[in-house]
Amino acid sequence: MDLAVLTRDEVEPYAPVLAAIGLEVIAMPVTHSAPPVDRGALPRALTAGGYVAIVVASPRAVTELAHARDEALVSLPEVWAVGPSTKRALDIARIKSVHPSDVTNGAELAERLVATRSLAGKRVLVPRAEEGRDDAIRILRAAGAEVDDVIAYRTVPTRLDDPRLARGRELLAGGGAKVCAVFAPSQVGALDIVVGPLTGLSCRFAAIGATTAGALRARGVSGPIAVAPTPTPEGLAAALRE
Repeated sequence: MDLAVLTRDEVEPYAPVLAAIGLEVIAMPVTHSAPPVDRGALPRALTAGGYVAIVVASPRAVTELAHARDEALVSLPEVWAVGPSTKRALDIARIKSVHPSDVTNGAELAERLVATRSLAGKRVLVPRAEEGRDDAIRILRAAGAEVDDVIAYRTVPTRLDDPRLARGRELLAGGGAKVCAVFAPSQVGALDIVVGPLTGLSCRFAAIGATTAGALRARGVSGPIAVAPTPTPEGLAAALRE
């Protein structure tokens, strides 16, 4: 089997799907999540309440939301979610959610919420990463919503001496990996630090979405990039197969 380096820690959902197209996955988590500077911000927001909806776009945001809910001892309003991984995290946390299956990113989720709910003058909570995109927030505010944009976590580069990076770094630097799959723009910058300029790698790049592909282009990747049509293992496999 050819080898595919995935710039994330949890690769189990991807392993069998990529194995079906002849790729063995190697985990190389170039980033990891860290607590926000103000750990009490999200519990305080939930305690204050008054929200008609909460918008979440990542499993880590769900984890922080569940912790804040338990700390504040409150019931949650309607929760809107994007992505199958986020939906799974909500199910595990026993948080009911509105999850439009055809929506692929936070901006589309915000547009769907705006189209189906009257938000003018209403409060919406968006727990997100410190470095996360603000497209959804801008769409909600343009619709008249009062958005509380709360930093729930930070994404930081993994230390270069972390042993979890060693195998993937060796494969990419030595030309032993056929594919390098990246899952967020923040991972692109961290990958550049771990292995050096991406233009020097001989592997083919795959991106979980167009934004991540754009970050690879910004780092000088000029060859074909396989862009997953949906942010799922099946979507990534389909892009690589094509």
